[in-house]
Amino acid sequence: MVFEQLISASWLQRRPLVAILLGMAYTVIAAVTGFIFFRDNFSLSMLFLVALLLVPSLMALQVVEVERERKEGLRHFFHNHKDVVEVYLFLSVGVFAGYLIMALVLTSVGSDVGMTLGEQIKVLGESLTRDKILSFDANRFSHALGIFSSNVSVALIFFVLSLFYGAGSIFLMVWNASIFSAFVFMTVQSIGKGIPHGLAIIGSFSLYMTPEIAGFLFAAIAGGVISKAVVQEKFLSTEFRNIARDGVVLLLISFGVLLVAAFVESFLGVAMIQALV
Repeated sequence: MVFEQLISASWLQRRPLVAILLGMAYTVIAAVTGFIFFRDNFSLSMLFLVALLLVPSLMALQVVEVERERKEGLRHFFHNHKDVVEVYLFLSVGVFAGYLIMALVLTSVGSDVGMTLGEQIKVLGESLTRDKILSFDANRFSHALGIFSSNVSVALIFFVLSLFYGAGSIFLMVWNASIFSAFVFMTVQSIGKGIPHGLAIIGSFSLYMTPEIAGFLFAAIAGGVISKAVVQEKFLSTEFRNIARDGVVLLLISFGVLLVAAFVESFLGVAMIQALV
């Protein structure tokens, strides 16, 4: 693949912020390709094309990750994982932003938003309205635990897909970022009062969406590195145990981050959105 040759994993690790632009660029490229070749199934084809573009870079990062873990185990844990997690996270943010941009561009030229986000809108159903937001009065603690339970289920799906299918979690990562994008787009469309207000809404959502995405990505990375250990290392060897321990710690971190995100959403995010409407 041309992009795999142009952008190496080591280059990307040294410049993780570039991953935001890369995620946006891949989304735009996927949109143009899907529009030309798969216009009748544009929304679905775009998902697969973005994931296909991301696979080489992210799989190469997993190889680097496993090589570190097999030698060092839990030593220098956060230092070893920092750049890989940053690249995954910033790529997801880039895909999220790319979907928002494409939805805005296509709707501004008269296309229906369903062309870009049709599959995502089917899952989300109706958009949030001002009345729904203002009438929300659920017990915040119970609401947070409900969100956490739901997100842990998604994280485990990320983990299992990454463990057994490798690149399978990359498609789910793109799908998740596009769902967030559709949700934000529909909400801003429904209750937004101009560009500054729309940006304030996006900022409020990002307070908990960003850690949620990070939590899912920790689970995906955990599954990927354990998968490599099973395939490449002798069972119960020192290298295998190093990688397996790292994977378990990453999964536990995933749950911890998702717990924090759930409480931020319930106690801070909801209040901020209600204040904005």
